[in-house]
Amino acid sequence: MKFLLLASFLSLSTYFSASVEAKEVVIISDLDETLRMANIEKKVKAAGKLITGVKPYEGLRAIFNEIKQTESEVKFYYLSNSYPFLYRGEKWTAKHGFPKGIVYQRGLKDKSKVFKTLKLREIAKRHPDASFILFGDNVEHDPDFYRNFLKENQQADIRVFIRDALLKFTEENNMVYFQTEAQITDDLNMSPETSKFVSHLPLKKLVPNFLLNNLKQRLIKSCREQLISCKEYASQRVEDIIEIITPTPTDK
Repeated sequence: MKFLLLASFLSLSTYFSASVEAKEVVIISDLDETLRMANIEKKVKAAGKLITGVKPYEGLRAIFNEIKQTESEVKFYYLSNSYPFLYRGEKWTAKHGFPKGIVYQRGLKDKSKVFKTLKLREIAKRHPDASFILFGDNVEHDPDFYRNFLKENQQADIRVFIRDALLKFTEENNMVYFQTEAQITDDLNMSPETSKFVSHLPLKKLVPNFLLNNLKQRLIKSCREQLISCKEYASQRVEDIIEIITPTPTDK
């Protein structure tokens, strides 16, 4: 009788342990302008950065490393339309302290408009029961790729975060657009330590100066109908945006 009770107890313990087992988390991230301060909006300048070196967005690095440390089952994928002969994603992520993961970069025969979609499907098929957190930016086509991913995986637990590198302040259902990582630490349930670290980063490490310069140039082009001079209008608008996106340091 004691043996039967012990066996029943062990069976129930195994059941409850399995039932509370953490769900696998899959992080999928673009590289250029999501993790890398690459200035891909300006192709020539982006090419120059390949020589001088491309710095990381330290906010997402801190967030990714906390996810790695706190999630028991987590996989990282880095997915980019950039060619590996321009730079090796594995080397860059390792050099700059991002969690180790699988890197997919486009080959010469891969079409830019379908490469990421195909890889996203492969990853989803590989992890049918996972929760997904996707990171990208709005300089090129990440929002389109991720919208399709959401449509194709409607039953999955998916969260999407888009760096607003164009500073357009887009709002969209099922996607969180952010100008600085300080805006998404709560959404991602980051620790007080990580939240404090991110909120205390200098603005230029959250929003590099070239993004503001790119914005100013776009504003100059679009201000012909304004009564004030283009340069005055653009400068005023950039100052307004700097005030909006500068995070308030927190001791959370």
